[in-house]
Amino acid sequence: DITEEVEIVLVPIDEVMKKIEQGEICVSGTIAALFLGLKFLS
Repeated sequence: DITEEVEIVLVPIDEVMKKIEQGEICVSGTIAALFLGLKFLS
């Protein structure tokens, strides 16, 4: 969406799952991309 504001935030890898579980990261596409990234890095 052209009016959507996107904020880029650097999050340490060990905090990603915690932020998803706490609802701080809640966009499904973002969560899917993070899971793929975590799988790639492990």
